[in-house]
Amino acid sequence: MLTKAYITELKHRKNSDIAFLVSTQHDVGTIVFILESLGQLPADFHADFLYNLLSHNHAQVRLNAVKNIGKLNGKSDTKPLLALYQHETDTGVRREIVSAIGRQRKCANKPLLYEFLNDTDPKIVCQAIRGLLVFENDKEVEEHLRPLVNHENEMVRNVIYKEYFAKEQSKKDALPHAETYDFLKVA
Repeated sequence: MLTKAYITELKHRKNSDIAFLVSTQHDVGTIVFILESLGQLPADFHADFLYNLLSHNHAQVRLNAVKNIGKLNGKSDTKPLLALYQHETDTGVRREIVSAIGRQRKCANKPLLYEFLNDTDPKIVCQAIRGLLVFENDKEVEEHLRPLVNHENEMVRNVIYKEYFAKEQSKKDALPHAETYDFLKVA
């Protein structure tokens, strides 16, 4: 019987035992359990088998493979993720692909995230926004995000408004620390 402790032990071995375990499974539920049980991945983790799972028939397996690829601390390859994104029909998997790319926090990925802002799914757009917001005070990112305050989706508009426009408004409304309203002063 598979346990999380056994899976944790396998992932810390310096060989491909976890990949072999996954390859011997024929039950989707067991594969999903293994992938969900991986947790934080070691720096020297052999992730090739995760990329192979991107072509699995079951969406939940693809989703968990993408999630684990996203945990590779910026060492993941975006090309297979983008290839999957191009033909993926499952919204959860598509959103997780955008999340995995955004989680890398690489400036080189900004053009990809800009492209995701044009997706018709507002959840994808919000995930791309989240991936771009880590680049604070980046004028180029701001130029791509600020216009989304007029996006057709309310959820997207709210995220942008809170990030850019609500902060500006609260700064205008706030009094300097040493000042107060006249009606509060004792005469």
